[in-house]
Amino acid sequence: MSSQTLQTLFACALGASLLGCTSGSTSYFPRMVARGELTLRYDNGFTIYGGNRVVAEGYGYEGLSDYVACVPEAASHAKSAESRGQTAITLSTLGVVFGLSGMGGLGGLYFIERDPAVMWAMLGGGVALAVTGVVLGGLSRGAKEDAHGHALDAVNYYNDAVGSFGATCEDLTYPAPAGPAQAAPAAPSGQVPRYTDPAEQAPEPPP
Repeated sequence: MSSQTLQTLFACALGASLLGCTSGSTSYFPRMVARGELTLRYDNGFTIYGGNRVVAEGYGYEGLSDYVACVPEAASHAKSAESRGQTAITLSTLGVVFGLSGMGGLGGLYFIERDPAVMWAMLGGGVALAVTGVVLGGLSRGAKEDAHGHALDAVNYYNDAVGSFGATCEDLTYPAPAGPAQAAPAAPSGQVPRYTDPAEQAPEPPP
């Protein structure tokens, strides 16, 4: 196998990996939220807001469990999100390190004519490191998805119990409900409102 063919194969593998590095973001932010309600935005990762303040960010979601501590179900999911998020970060970091280390195997091409045995040893080691990096990256993706799921569950449990009512775990004061003015009660079904002549309602002239 020629050096040009090997370089082409490595370039194809690198290009395929880069094709998965896409990004996205949300474009609409809610303007009417309750005082303690949590909302989500996405910009290459989830960000949880409490009002205009950032509460936690994926993948680690540090601080989420403290914010929702007064709701047991939410706190449990938040702690799981933080734990799985840290696992995802660790696996992702190791995957990048192993993947980049595997690229060092390309140095074996230097020995393609000088010492083929050394060349294949270096290329084999590089491939092994790259495969290990891919496996760690796959495990990291699963941990990230677990972290996102637990974080969303924590947000929903918290909002249902506290946030959507305008309170927070730091201040469990529920404001009075506000909304549009209530309409006047309608006439009973089947009953037609009686017409009143304005002349009947006019006050009598003084004597």
